Amino acid sequence: MTGRIIVLDGTSSSGKTTLAAGLRNRFEAVGECWIVTGVDDYFAKLPHSWLAIGAHVGVLANDGVVFDTSDGFEMRMGAVGHTLLIAYRESVGAIARAGMNVIVDDVMLREEEWESWRHATAGLSVLWVRVRIDLDVLEDREWARKDRVVGMARWQHPLVHRFANYDVTVDTGVLDPSSAADAVFAATR
Repeated sequence: MTGRIIVLDGTSSSGKTTLAAGLRNRFEAVGECWIVTGVDDYFAKLPHSWLAIGAHVGVLANDGVVFDTSDGFEMRMGAVGHTLLIAYRESVGAIARAGMNVIVDDVMLREEEWESWRHATAGLSVLWVRVRIDLDVLEDREWARKDRVVGMARWQHPLVHRFANYDVTVDTGVLDPSSAADAVFAATR
């Protein structure tokens, strides 16, 4: 029996991680095992040489992942970065094919990312969730967190949600975390 997948797609600081934890708790309460993974888990696995963020510029970062803050914010991927993202998506598909349920915390900014997800999850039960939030609320959250590169949310905001087709939308700027989790959980029933 294959597992199911819920993909939470939204900008950095939109509340996806909190939403994923709330969903996992709801599923646990009804005896269903769901694991949570996300794109940040995989970026964290890159050796430092293939990563540039803030003051750290790895010697091979242009082949990996660059979070460029020199003129606002921009994220660039080299060949290793692209390969890492494909492996991440394929691993989620493999986890579900092995029988585990997976909640995914992701940010899809390009059409090829959406197509990669569709390929990785072909034949599986996937609930696509649009995690939306107004830019002013989003930027307030980003500033308050102090654990994100400031400007990332503004850069992602007009790019996210352009290519994906969603089954459910939650507005995490309007809904409290519990209500947002309830809405997504209800869509799985």
